Amino acid sequence: MKATRNSDGTLTVPMRAETNGIIGDALVTIGPDHPDYEAWDSWLRRQEEEDGDT
Repeated sequence: MKATRNSDGTLTVPMRAETNGIIGDALVTIGPDHPDYEAWDSWLRRQEEEDGDT
């Protein structure tokens, strides 16, 4: 799964989900108010910089 930056400023990121003993992964859209937003935003910026260097 791949994290992406959306045109409206939100991020679509992979997250682990667990309910009733079932574990899975999903792509979730998060905004600046989400506790993980800053970490994902920093990670995506680094990836974008690295992609631009090649």
